[in-house]
This record gives sequence, C-alpha cells and structure tokens, in this order.
Amino acid sequence: MPMTRLLNAIAIAAMFVVLNGCLEQFDPAPTNKMFHAEYDQSKKVPENLSATGELPTPAVAVPIDQKFATFCASCHGPKGGGDGPAGVALDPKPRILSDKTWQASANDERIYSVIKNGGPSVGLAATMAPWGGVLNDAEIKEMIAFIRSL
Repeated sequence: MPMTRLLNAIAIAAMFVVLNGCLEQFDPAPTNKMFHAEYDQSKKVPENLSATGELPTPAVAVPIDQKFATFCASCHGPKGGGDGPAGVALDPKPRILSDKTWQASANDERIYSVIKNGGPSVGLAATMAPWGGVLNDAEIKEMIAFIRSL
C-alpha cells in the first residue's frame, strides 16, 4: 500500500513536470512574420479618419430594416409588437412600437433620446440599452422614421 502511494505521488509529480515544460514552451505571441506585420498594421490609426475622428460611411449601407432586425427586434419583435424572443424575459415588457396610440403620444426627441442614451435617460427601464455607440445620429433619425412606419 505505501509503495502504491509513492508511485502515485511520483506519477503526479512527473505529470506536473511535463505539463510545466509544455507551458513554458507555449508562446502566446504569434511566430508567423506575416501575421506580425498584419497585427502591427492593425494597430495603426486609419489614414482616412475625418477631422472629428470618425471613419467614413461605408460604401455599402445597411438598410434600416436590417438594423432594426439586428438591434431592436430581439426585444421589440420583428414588427415592433413587443414580442421579441429576448423581450419575453424582460420586466417591464418592451414597448410595443407598432402601437398607434403610443406613437401619437411620443415625440421624436424622446424616442431619439431613448435610442441613443437608453431607457434611464428619460426615466424608463434600464433594460432598454443605449444604442448611441452603435448607431450614429443620422441612423437614429432613420430608425425613428422606420419605427413610425410600423
């Protein structure tokens, strides 16, 4: 019995030595020179930044309905009915954007603030995330027009 424990201890110690040697040989830095060159290039500031530091608008614009599907539909539903799959678990439930009564009562400035700065910016639920870091001002205005069309 004592011999078995000794052999187990030696086996475990040997395993740690082998693993430690493997870890010391692992270099997380890439060794491919081409990759290094690409990595170094990616750290550079793009030359086509505007005076405000913004990148130019991409040549292929994403339609607003696709942006709605990407950023809004998971909670508000694909047609703004408040029935998105992620919205099921939220409390309070997501706004029904297609509700004509709500649309008549909400002004564009308030909707703009909610989209850009999130629900808490106008006293609504914190579960309404701010999208101002993803959508620029023109896109938010376009989103409001899309919401009004629902």
